[in-house]
Amino acid sequence: MKSTTKKQHFWLPMGLLVAVMAMAMASCSSTKQIAEKAPATLSTQKTEPINLILDADFGSSTDDLFALMMINHYMDEGRVDLKGIIVDREGEKNAGVVDIMNTYYGHPNVPVGLERNGVKNPRCFIPYNGICDLKDVNGNPMFKRSFDESKCIDGYKLYRKLLSEAKDKSITVVAIGFMTTIAQLFESGADEYSSESGLDLFGKKVKAVYIQSGRFEAGDSLSGYNMRAASKQAAIFYNKLPKDVDIIMSPSNIGDLMDYSPKDVLADLSTTERNPIKAVYTHYTCDTGQRMWDTNCLVNAVDGDQGYYLSPRGWVTFVDLGEKSQMLFRPDPNGNARYQMPGDSYFAQEKLMEIRCYNRINKYPSQYTIESPQPILTRDAAVEWTRPRLAQLMDKYLGTAGNSLDLDELRNVFRPIGYYGANVGDYRKAEQILVDTLYTEMLHKAANLGKKSLFVVTGAPSSGKSTVLKQLDMSNVGLVFESSLNGQNRIENVIAKAKEEGFKDISVMMVYNDILTCFKNSISKGKQTNRFISVGYLIKSYRDNISKLNRVKKQHPDVEIIPMDCSGNKTAQRVSFEEAANWKYQVTDEDIHSLLTYLQEQINEGELYDSQLKQIVSGITRVEDIGEANIELARDIDRQVSEMMQ
Repeated sequence: MKSTTKKQHFWLPMGLLVAVMAMAMASCSSTKQIAEKAPATLSTQKTEPINLILDADFGSSTDDLFALMMINHYMDEGRVDLKGIIVDREGEKNAGVVDIMNTYYGHPNVPVGLERNGVKNPRCFIPYNGICDLKDVNGNPMFKRSFDESKCIDGYKLYRKLLSEAKDKSITVVAIGFMTTIAQLFESGADEYSSESGLDLFGKKVKAVYIQSGRFEAGDSLSGYNMRAASKQAAIFYNKLPKDVDIIMSPSNIGDLMDYSPKDVLADLSTTERNPIKAVYTHYTCDTGQRMWDTNCLVNAVDGDQGYYLSPRGWVTFVDLGEKSQMLFRPDPNGNARYQMPGDSYFAQEKLMEIRCYNRINKYPSQYTIESPQPILTRDAAVEWTRPRLAQLMDKYLGTAGNSLDLDELRNVFRPIGYYGANVGDYRKAEQILVDTLYTEMLHKAANLGKKSLFVVTGAPSSGKSTVLKQLDMSNVGLVFESSLNGQNRIENVIAKAKEEGFKDISVMMVYNDILTCFKNSISKGKQTNRFISVGYLIKSYRDNISKLNRVKKQHPDVEIIPMDCSGNKTAQRVSFEEAANWKYQVTDEDIHSLLTYLQEQINEGELYDSQLKQIVSGITRVEDIGEANIELARDIDRQVSEMMQ
């Protein structure tokens, strides 16, 4: 129903506000509750690294190479402890490729086992193991090696060795090749490594298998190339797999939309002269319909289930029919099997961009290059990347934005050039350029729909804005703009722009919380999202709210102001304008000391990554009016984090 007077705003009448707050608002304190209940992601929360065994058919499709490239970077990040690699495609040069990759990326001497009794002469799509023979201009091998692949232990033997040394239920297996080696393991008996059978070892030591196999959508029950090529061994694996070992399958249609074209691969590697993946794409024809199938098993294993759409639990049965082998899935909440389900094209592009961002991380850059894109673009370089792409970036955001302009979501458009949450400061300039243009576009969009209403939610970072907003029905509002809106006259200009476009129904909800609670909320949220704000930025943003409401009321007396108090994460309550005018946005020496003390506690607890701490303490010794009593503590914290980074 359209409003007729200012007191009858259809999106937030006082009666509705009171009802919503009383009935549904678990308050700003739900920020903490959400943090406690939400599943922690391995990519953003500091945990023990995953104990991983990679089982892959190197030597044919290049998605195996990209999976191994990512594993090496995961090891650098402390997210993966790679126990060993099984090469389940026969051929010593295939093991040589693995050694070249690991040596190049800085992890030589990773144990490698080789299949010697597997599929005979399987189809080879891209015979890239020839890079083992490449020479430089002086006739020396182009790539360094760390071992003689002819002396590799048999694959199933390496499995037995690694599993015998592992703790119970501590191993994750990423299986992106044939099932030949695992089948041999399952049928193996006692040896020099263990008195137990291979099947018992596997059941005791492995907690989950992430496997590239199956196809369960639209009635398709085919098993996938890897399973069909070694169907007898696949049958052994599925029929004998212990029921207490989880199996998460990545059907081929998940990676079908992830087309990492040779052109894009070479562009992403343009800043290096010598790279094994670049050598493959330079010396061999890789435009063969190659897609990024295998990487989804790895990313799911490392990032966790929340990064994929997974089926309900059930049981999987393999029907050995050779090239026509099938995999059947029977739902059962007690089953050990799940499979990834397709997302939309944007989901596929996100997963592809994650691979590309890792591929651009280069330890050995060439001195000169005129090609683009750069591996990572930040600050002024990010601005220059953004300007010519404004229309494309806006389209990307508007595709899922609805009527909401949320800067936390908007920043994700910078992921292709290196944004990962914790480095938000590197993209603020580019973000502002995009926001200014996008805001005007969204105003036009709302006006064209006949909804000339604007609802602005503002306040200090992590004060509870999103939590309050989630409790309100904003479906009939033309545009909802959620932002701290820091800076001189920023909020006033937002309102003025809307008025220029003919908007008359404008409300500003100001959310308040004390600064220490804001900081605690930001740390809690950051552990889930990897988006952290620095102490200095929080203090500056907090101070920016001094007199903000008075300025808005003075310049725009016709705008409805809705002050919401979330102090200490208590239940959000609407207060009077006079009460809000007394909110404490001055930051005292005591306030800063409480922030630094809490930060020191977080460092001592060891729950944050070094790179996350680097973002939080950035510029900590340059905070304005920090006070002499706090400067030494700030310097100690800065020094401690710097030592950790080294």
